[in-house]
Amino acid sequence: MKENESGAGIIPVTESKYETPENFFPVIVDNFFNEPEALVDYGKSLPKTVNRYADGQLLYPGLRSKNLWEIDEILFQTIMTKILSCYFDLGYIEISWENSNMTFQEIPQYSENKNDIKNRGWIHQDFPGNHQLAGLIYLTPNIDPDSGTSLFDLKSSTVKLESHNMKFPLWEKESPQSHIKYEENFLEKVRVQNRFNRLIMYDTREWHRANSYYSGDGEDTRLTLAFFVGGINVQPLKRIKDGKLDTTIKLQIESRLDKFQL
Repeated sequence: MKENESGAGIIPVTESKYETPENFFPVIVDNFFNEPEALVDYGKSLPKTVNRYADGQLLYPGLRSKNLWEIDEILFQTIMTKILSCYFDLGYIEISWENSNMTFQEIPQYSENKNDIKNRGWIHQDFPGNHQLAGLIYLTPNIDPDSGTSLFDLKSSTVKLESHNMKFPLWEKESPQSHIKYEENFLEKVRVQNRFNRLIMYDTREWHRANSYYSGDGEDTRLTLAFFVGGINVQPLKRIKDGKLDTTIKLQIESRLDKFQL
């Protein structure tokens, strides 16, 4: 296993070059950690900073800790192994990766109005050139469940999207009408509620967004453990999409139909 710091974030969209996910299918696991409260306390205790572009604009909403592998390599390796075991039986398959990062992220609600567009994330992809797998673990007890994550399909692979500044806060550069118009290019296909100690992960080619940063009446912000992994040597979605088994299925069905027609 090899890990190093590698930039992860969101990509601005000018003209669609959309490619369907090719490495990993979405996975959701409830009650991911046996004792999540300890991880919550640890995550809250870590210092977090705002990351900005060179021009001063925010790179992403909220605050993030340093990469976990920089702070505690053993803890990082153990959590990453647990995450990858959702796809692979690591007792039989040896998995390696080339780059990764894992950070605690806190995002406050930007409006007390749950339905305010300021609380809505922007549909984006996570640098598929750098990473293959992305995901997060929800770590805020009793948060509003609608503050989860959705995955989207682009309605047309040839659609040309207007150039948008993907930096945050979105509403400082984009009007609500522009945001809504942009979202008309997408079709929601999976909606995942924010449930404490739930893991969700997906191929970095998946279009996705945070549905809301609204945290409800509680004082806690939206805390997650976010991760990105690249250069993984085994891709389960490619195995599933292998046409050999589908060819056998097709031939078997055709043979059965031929018998019925005789």
